[in-house]
Amino acid sequence: MKRIIRPGIVAVEIEDGFEIPTAINDLVKIEETSPAARFFADEMPPMAQTNNENITESSIPTAFPDDEPNFLSTQESFIEKLPSTRTSSTTPEGIYLAFIPQDQKLLITGYLDLSLINLSNYDVLYTFFHKSSKGGYLGKDYGSIPPYSKANIDVVQREELEYVPNGMVQLLFTKDVMPYIWFPVTASFHIKPVKFIKEDNYKSYSFLQNKAFVYLLTAIKGLKPVGNLEELQKFEEDTPILTTSKVAESESFITPHKVGRGEAIVDLHIEAIAEDYKTLSPDQMLHIQLAYFTRCMEAAILDKYYKVTFIHGVGNGVLKNALREKLKEYSNVYFQPAPFARFGMGAIEVMIMHPKE
Repeated sequence: MKRIIRPGIVAVEIEDGFEIPTAINDLVKIEETSPAARFFADEMPPMAQTNNENITESSIPTAFPDDEPNFLSTQESFIEKLPSTRTSSTTPEGIYLAFIPQDQKLLITGYLDLSLINLSNYDVLYTFFHKSSKGGYLGKDYGSIPPYSKANIDVVQREELEYVPNGMVQLLFTKDVMPYIWFPVTASFHIKPVKFIKEDNYKSYSFLQNKAFVYLLTAIKGLKPVGNLEELQKFEEDTPILTTSKVAESESFITPHKVGRGEAIVDLHIEAIAEDYKTLSPDQMLHIQLAYFTRCMEAAILDKYYKVTFIHGVGNGVLKNALREKLKEYSNVYFQPAPFARFGMGAIEVMIMHPKE
């Protein structure tokens, strides 16, 4: 065993040196006389926070017998901030369930990362259940997710897609100052396994860096406020609110930059599109900026935008000249300097012509 990947999942090195994700329940206990036997003691303490490099006794999650639920608390090390928190009308604030292929080139093969995404400004307490292969529900995870973060719950094998995408999540929303006290939510999800073998079902979203199969469990605007104590008491006596999840509407790459119908403004300053820009060379920065420009242009053409303004800054003119050369490759656009009163000399306005249907 090399390292911990997720709660209940570790990386095991095979003979040829490759690592394969393996459930702790699938590991075989070795003789206690072996130096490695300490990792599989009958009584092991709960998993401590780890950087996944120095594995000790306290860093190994307790392995449950096959007939007991693997109900693990999400540790802080399995919470990640979202790379982008921009939302649009197609991605409302809410709680999302995401299946993210580890191999982004072959989306319909290999392992998937199962994550719970909190795209809101609330702290969210949750419990996560899915169907068990032996019947009933398996309590897989519980914990809390800070605003605009995701909890990495598990690594899912393809053969597990018969039952993992079928379950329920219980949610409780809180923060220091609340406009209302919200009723707790129990959101169900049921995804047919056939959905995972179609590449078109894996979409790009502004709040993820990879393509994923994403379900909206509940939108913030759909939460129900508690009006008074009597309503809360009645709620506790009745069946909890149950919402049915749905496939999250995919978001075009250009959507976060939309400023009006068919119009977008894209800031190509490197600090606006790359978090680690301080470590990049000038050539690397230019490559990232041009790649971002190309993705925006392709999305704008596909989504029938008529105008996109690219802010390139003044600088030494390298990016500006590179953009002009790139735009000459498009037969259905013309471009000009953006209005000086609004953008100065640091932007270019691209008009897109679409054939009549």
